[in-house]
Amino acid sequence: MPAAKGRIQTVPLGGGARRWHNRAVGEKASSSHDCRVARCAWAALCVSAPAMANTGAASGGVTLAVLGGAVAALVLLGAARWWLMRSPLRAARLALAASADWQWRCDADLKVTEVNPGQRSAAGFDARVLIGRKPWQIELDTQAPAGLLAQTAAGAAFFDLPVNVGDGAGQQTFLFSALPLMTTDGRFAGYAGVAHNLTPLLAAARAAAAPPHELVQLEAQHAERTRQLEVAVKELDSFSHSVSHDLRAPLRVVDGFANIVLEDYGERLDDLGREHLKRIVAAGQRMNAMIDTLLSLSRMTSREIECERVDLSRLARELADELRAQDQARATEFVLADGLVVDGDRTLLRLVLQNLMGNAWKFSAKVAQPRLEFGARAENGKTHFLVRDNGAGFDMRFAEKMFGLFQRFHSSNEFPGTGVGLATVQRIVRKHGGRIWADSKPGQGATFFFTLWENGRPR
Repeated sequence: MPAAKGRIQTVPLGGGARRWHNRAVGEKASSSHDCRVARCAWAALCVSAPAMANTGAASGGVTLAVLGGAVAALVLLGAARWWLMRSPLRAARLALAASADWQWRCDADLKVTEVNPGQRSAAGFDARVLIGRKPWQIELDTQAPAGLLAQTAAGAAFFDLPVNVGDGAGQQTFLFSALPLMTTDGRFAGYAGVAHNLTPLLAAARAAAAPPHELVQLEAQHAERTRQLEVAVKELDSFSHSVSHDLRAPLRVVDGFANIVLEDYGERLDDLGREHLKRIVAAGQRMNAMIDTLLSLSRMTSREIECERVDLSRLARELADELRAQDQARATEFVLADGLVVDGDRTLLRLVLQNLMGNAWKFSAKVAQPRLEFGARAENGKTHFLVRDNGAGFDMRFAEKMFGLFQRFHSSNEFPGTGVGLATVQRIVRKHGGRIWADSKPGQGATFFFTLWENGRPR
């Protein structure tokens, strides 16, 4: 049967033209047809029953024919309903309803003639108000973007074109997509399309992109701590200047006049007087050495790290040679591991080994067979470097104090030193993202462990 003139079809997409369906020409039409078939079938049954009673067997054939037609109609009705419930067309319609806020259809003048709300209808908006308006006129003064006007002027398809409604904080964004409808003779007959409210998705994206309140607070705290650190660095520089100039001046006066008295008037003093003056001079010299050490600690630990590949094993061998040269008559066994390479500041890491190996050399001086070891061990996926000796050792109850400035467990007469070496080591290790600790017993030597970049090297 030829198609009626003016019948609506879609524009061909790839293959042949596909007929456009909606609830008006799809399910509603089928449902009304089902109702008519059902009414006819029941009417046939109602008529056939009294007919069979009045006419008897003579007219039984006609009655059976009518009854058979009614049964056939009911069977056809069931088959039609089964096909509609399982047809690809119904599945596509349900999928469309689930994905869009509403479906719409307009005529050739772009006036909306039909609206079907989807399963995800925009909250607070009844799409039926669009009847008689243009598809994008959610509000009467809503202006279509230039891209949408260009497509509709050409009668072309358009997809996901945004339309902004309102302004300020209450602005909403909708996406419109549609395919043109054409008559069988090729005339433009309107559009069939869908609309989707993009506003909730945009709000969720902005919320995800914005930093959380806790992060903003952390950034503010970080900025404040950075400012405090800068102030502390300036104060440390000022302190270093005071130490190197202001404190040295009176110290030089005390040391100078004590030496003058000792040289010019030493003969007039008895032995006890000269001994007191010598102690004053020695104390001044120790004070001067402590100031030098403190300034050196400040300079070394405040410098920026210059990272490179550092062969700790090679540094340990060089330091072992330097220690042997200090006392060639001393037979010390050195056990130095090979292949210990790390990332770090070569100068600072050499200072770490210099202090640890120097202490091991010093505190094992009174042992008959001194032994000094440098190596490493793996524990829980991390490398623990160690420097071990078999010297004097110390009581672990005071282990935490040994990393403080000028902390000493032995007198300077027994083992010389300033008490700054381990404090220097701890600061350098911390600058390299590690930690240092010790294990010892009095008279059984000591082992110092340290790690580097425990949480990974910063990039």
